[in-house]
Amino acid sequence: MSTYQPTTPADPLSLTAAIVAFSAIVPLALLVAPILTTQLMLERGLSASQVGAYFLFELGGISAASLPALLWLGRVPSERVARIAAVLFIIGNLASTASLPLPALLATRLITAMAGGSIMLLCMAAAGVSTRRDRLFGFWLTGQLVLGAAGLALLPALFARFGIAAQFGVMAVLMLLALPLTTRLRVSDRPAAAALAQRLPVSLTTAVMLAIFAFYLGLGGTWAFMSVIAAHSGLSTQTAAEQLAAASLFGIAGAVAATWAAGHLPRRLCLGVGYAGLIGAVLALLLPLSGAGFAASAYAFKFGWTFALPFLLAAAASRDPSGKIMAPVNLMIGTGTSVGPLLAGAILDRFGIAPMLGLSAMLIGGSLILIWLIDMGLLLRPRATLRA
Repeated sequence: MSTYQPTTPADPLSLTAAIVAFSAIVPLALLVAPILTTQLMLERGLSASQVGAYFLFELGGISAASLPALLWLGRVPSERVARIAAVLFIIGNLASTASLPLPALLATRLITAMAGGSIMLLCMAAAGVSTRRDRLFGFWLTGQLVLGAAGLALLPALFARFGIAAQFGVMAVLMLLALPLTTRLRVSDRPAAAALAQRLPVSLTTAVMLAIFAFYLGLGGTWAFMSVIAAHSGLSTQTAAEQLAAASLFGIAGAVAATWAAGHLPRRLCLGVGYAGLIGAVLALLLPLSGAGFAASAYAFKFGWTFALPFLLAAAASRDPSGKIMAPVNLMIGTGTSVGPLLAGAILDRFGIAPMLGLSAMLIGGSLILIWLIDMGLLLRPRATLRA
């Protein structure tokens, strides 16, 4: 049995700070998607389908950065790539503060997102080769959740004063402040890890990709239109924003609870609990809800999301501890996240809220069935099992 152990000797505080900062700044649009959706509709007059297209470019660009990374990763110094990508990210966000026509805005967001996605890849690679990768990935998730909660709480007031430009201005300023940390994103070549990688069965890889894709497709579409769902129940924009900000705190609690549960409870039980919270929350949103009812659904949704995610990724990685399978996993995360709002927006425009939520519940349920089958080993396994 082969064993691959990372050889990075230690992780200085500056590396941890770099991973937390960059991985939180880059996906900020997703983290504040509910209020960003409302602002795009009110200020730019976009339809639900157009908002979905916006998120397709915004978030799809982060995923698409994986393709050019195949050319530069391991060939160009990672610190140089990080600096160039950070500068492009700042320039793109500053350009987005202008009142651009929708096609120009989408093109600008695509380029900006690809720059951010390159930085995100470097963060994940730096954490992955670390001797403390589990802890660094915990910081990676927590940083995103904390910044998302702050954004949901603070951006509505900034939108009221400065409009949608506040979103892009904040992202540019945050990246500018984090720019000195690009020197800490050092990723060395890992030929030994590549040599240990085994060929994975197509059925296993496909099942993992479908499980991840369905999970993000279902939750991404629902989360992006939570403000619209709240308005359908007669709640004000301000009330919805306050409840969604509080829901983000429950997301942080879910991640912390998952960290504790990982050492105390069976993975399949934890998967069931997290997914049950998600599906129950989505189905509850089908009902006419009071402010308290909407709040409870939003809290359960966010808690279930962040509680289930670590176990979902762990179940996928357990079939291939060499890490080879994480490449398609990362691609499916970005694809599902970007396509989710597009699909949900199209269904919302044509059929209404109930069909959109019904499809989301079915997608999340399908993801649970697949990841349970994977975790139980009922699908083909790689020929060799490696210990991380």
